[in-house]
Amino acid sequence: MKIIFSKEIEAIFIFLSTIIGLGVFILPYTLKVSGFYFFLWLFFWFFVFYLIHLIFTEILLQTPEKHNLPGLAEIYLHHRAKHIVWIFDFFGMLGVFWIYLIALTKFWGTIFPDKVFLIKLIFVIFNIYFISRNIKIFAKFESILGSLIIIFFLGISFWLILNINPKNFTEILSFKNFFLPYGVLLFAFSGTSAVPLVLDILGKDTKKIKKINFISLFLVSLMYIFYSLSVIGFLGPKTTEASVDALKPFIPLPLFVSILILITFNIMLVDLAFYLKRGLIYDYKLSPFLANIIINSLIFFLIFLPESSLVEVVSLISEIFLAFNLLIINLIYLKLKNKIYFKIPSLVVIAISLIFLLGIIHGIIR
Repeated sequence: MKIIFSKEIEAIFIFLSTIIGLGVFILPYTLKVSGFYFFLWLFFWFFVFYLIHLIFTEILLQTPEKHNLPGLAEIYLHHRAKHIVWIFDFFGMLGVFWIYLIALTKFWGTIFPDKVFLIKLIFVIFNIYFISRNIKIFAKFESILGSLIIIFFLGISFWLILNINPKNFTEILSFKNFFLPYGVLLFAFSGTSAVPLVLDILGKDTKKIKKINFISLFLVSLMYIFYSLSVIGFLGPKTTEASVDALKPFIPLPLFVSILILITFNIMLVDLAFYLKRGLIYDYKLSPFLANIIINSLIFFLIFLPESSLVEVVSLISEIFLAFNLLIINLIYLKLKNKIYFKIPSLVVIAISLIFLLGIIHGIIR
């Protein structure tokens, strides 16, 4: 029993550490400017990602060999679908890089307001060095970093909740900006890359997979609500897009710098860049040297993009690129001849897919 219990805990931690990240910092501001619509979309994404994880699990369990999403699209949809999915994957990942750079400047800009470009330059050069040398920096410490970021959110939330002003909650007693939380919460809940890792631990035990999936998403949702309400209750109208920068006056500087360092380590570009490099090398037969030139040049170019709203960029990237990936997962599931492990009504999958499609259209025409 102890072994089973430890495996379940390990699987839950993988989900939590994969899902919880930069997206949580944007949630308090999103709650402030959207009111009750925030909770509507939070419950929607809880339900949808519960199903998406099961759908993705079904696909992976029916596929003998390991493939990334473009490879799965090639097998189940069309041999040319691989290229379309790869393009969306590629630019979606670059969009995530852009989000990381915007967040980085907002965080460190509170301490070095006149050194924003230098901060981005150092961060990008640091990442490019390890990307070029194929070094997975902090690979051995990923679980520790994941644990620390979760502890940080819980700790700061408990501290803030003890110092809230109930009047600040009037900020969220409204229905505004209906579609805004859609993209932000999609970004915050995204973590399908954890599914293969969880399967390695739990195997084909469908009951445990369902239970772990539900518990993990439930804990993520609770943490998101807890952090968002505690920040709103403490800061009220002073709540900013990145939330942490507004907390600087209330946190001792050494502790605040330590928090920023922790956050910076958690938004390293290396793992995402390796995913893109593997695709260029193995799927498109480019040399490692040329793949490095392409990836590093595009990442370096991002530092010259103008300052943008973090929430707007997150919404844009999520609505178009992340939703497209989820749409592809749904389409692959619908193409499966038999649903062996998780039978989800086709009408439900189609309805969710139509919402993804509407979100993509909204992101394009915004």
